[in-house]
Amino acid sequence: MKQDLYQVLLVDDLPDAVKLLRDRLKTFDFLNVLPIQSDPFEARSFITQNLVDILFLDMDMPGMDGYTLIQSLPDPPVVVICSGHNSYAYESYDMQAVGYVDKMVGHEKLVRTLNRAIAEVDNRAALRVRKSTTIFLRCMETKMMKIIDKAHIYVAEINGKELTVYLRGEDNQIEKLQSNITLKELYNQLPLKDFMRIGRSYVIHRKAIEGYTHSKIIIKDLKMKIPVSALDYQELLSFINQAE
Repeated sequence: MKQDLYQVLLVDDLPDAVKLLRDRLKTFDFLNVLPIQSDPFEARSFITQNLVDILFLDMDMPGMDGYTLIQSLPDPPVVVICSGHNSYAYESYDMQAVGYVDKMVGHEKLVRTLNRAIAEVDNRAALRVRKSTTIFLRCMETKMMKIIDKAHIYVAEINGKELTVYLRGEDNQIEKLQSNITLKELYNQLPLKDFMRIGRSYVIHRKAIEGYTHSKIIIKDLKMKIPVSALDYQELLSFINQAE
């Protein structure tokens, strides 16, 4: 789930020591480099009140070291340890830091570290979307955005550019909604424990499965038999076994 600009913050009690690194980070057009924070307590307040995706963090700071700062945050950013010392192996592991660079890091290592950090930012964003209990879908008939409970999504089928979502409410009645998003966009927002994608055309909730063979899935309460390839069949078995 790629975003437009990644918000980057450097925290170091000696801001002059990381100004060169800050200036180098500013040359990457996919980053927005925020003002350096030199006080760890003010940095903690800033992080809790502002969006920070990637944090370049000095470990040796007066009053609060980098490890303590991260441990005090309920939802810390992706961390890159920025230090001239190589004695923080345990802390970096415990903080789940994606990189360890010195303040004069070479270009190639900086690029590799940024790639890992951005991949982790995107991964966390995707997980947050999947964990959400609702999804916004634009109804083609009414031209309105609707808030849909993901638990009510029963089956989704793509035909050309038209996505049909079958919704099953608490009254067990099934209704159809046509939307203009792609099947991939829909699937990427759904929890993997509940939903499976079948080929290029279908996404199904596990509660919609009435039965299956090596070549098809029978959908409950819909006159629908979804074709299954050999690869889909193996994934189907794994998907069903996850619930057991």
